[in-house]
Amino acid sequence: MSKIAGASFLFPAAGFLILTAGSLAAQSPTPAYIVTRLGVDTVAIERYTRSNGKLEGDLVLRYPRTRTFHYVADLGSRGEVKSLTTTVQRPGADPAAPPIMQSVARFSDSVAVIDVKRNGAADTSLTGRKVFHGAVQPTLGVVPPAYGLYEQTLSTAKVGRDSVAYALVGSGGGPVPAIILRRRGADSVAFTSTFFPNWTEVARVDSRGRILGLNSTATTVKTMAERVPSIDFDRVVKAWAAIDAAKGGAIGQMSPPDTAKATIGTANIQVAYSRPLKRGRVIFGNVVPWNLVWRTGANAATQLTTDKDLVFGGTVVPAGKYTLWTLPTPTGAKLIINSETGQWGTDYHAEKDFARVDLTSDRLSTPVEQFVIGLAPQGSGGVLRLAWDDREYLIPFTAK
Repeated sequence: MSKIAGASFLFPAAGFLILTAGSLAAQSPTPAYIVTRLGVDTVAIERYTRSNGKLEGDLVLRYPRTRTFHYVADLGSRGEVKSLTTTVQRPGADPAAPPIMQSVARFSDSVAVIDVKRNGAADTSLTGRKVFHGAVQPTLGVVPPAYGLYEQTLSTAKVGRDSVAYALVGSGGGPVPAIILRRRGADSVAFTSTFFPNWTEVARVDSRGRILGLNSTATTVKTMAERVPSIDFDRVVKAWAAIDAAKGGAIGQMSPPDTAKATIGTANIQVAYSRPLKRGRVIFGNVVPWNLVWRTGANAATQLTTDKDLVFGGTVVPAGKYTLWTLPTPTGAKLIINSETGQWGTDYHAEKDFARVDLTSDRLSTPVEQFVIGLAPQGSGGVLRLAWDDREYLIPFTAK
């Protein structure tokens, strides 16, 4: 993550790249617009302005249903966020009705006091105090995040050869993670989260410290954000709301859950997983990197359940529950059967591996848009198939 000073990048002898708070705060309240895409699909839009010690913005998320997050941050003399008020609503809701959620967070040197209401009533599970150390990066607690708040942090940071950490404070329980800024060059800055160890977003910034784009493909979200000159913001939100209404209230999850089920011999087998879409992207070797363990789907870890022993390539898998992972390479792939269950798909622990077996790999002439897992009878047993984009992986098995 790069830092900036004044109206241009400076490279002092100490190696700092600084953006003074005044260089952004003094700007006229011309709206900034950020469009976030997953492949070819737009998943979020954001509009924000900064003036007179205040940052105000609207973040609209497309999935699983259209929601608007209106946020107002009161800024201190150095550009730091002193308080953040967030109101969550669905487009077209009765303006007289209480919002779905409203959160007010007030920040002192080491304590955040957060008050949360849901539908007008206090939510005691989210209301309370949070202790943190150092500077604070407020968060709305959603993905993609509010990039206006990221930009405000960039306006106050001093990033040199060493990293700079900010407490990532929002509503909700649990410990307060940190977001770490690292300079990547004169015009780029990396944001790394301690909550997800491999989570890194890289922002491109201009000489005025404005975010021009943000690459999140190294995270599990895989989005790309871009600053655009203008957008008919309200028209887009209305169009999304109309699509939701036509679909009965929501467009659904970006990677919806599904379950493959089959009876093979006397064994009842099911695989519960989530189904990401191609969305115009190259999948294997890109979205799914070569030579790295993949969760074999999205969201929660993919889970295999069988009430009889199964045999994969000579390996006996006793009846029970397992998680399935894949290790794809340019020349083939392995299916990993892991004994840990119930975890999120980023929580893979190799020491819990029960077995690794070879998959047969085929190239498909017609790409598969949405990842699919299939179970089907084959000969005296069955076959497990995984297909996405231009690849199909399969392995035969038998039931004991």
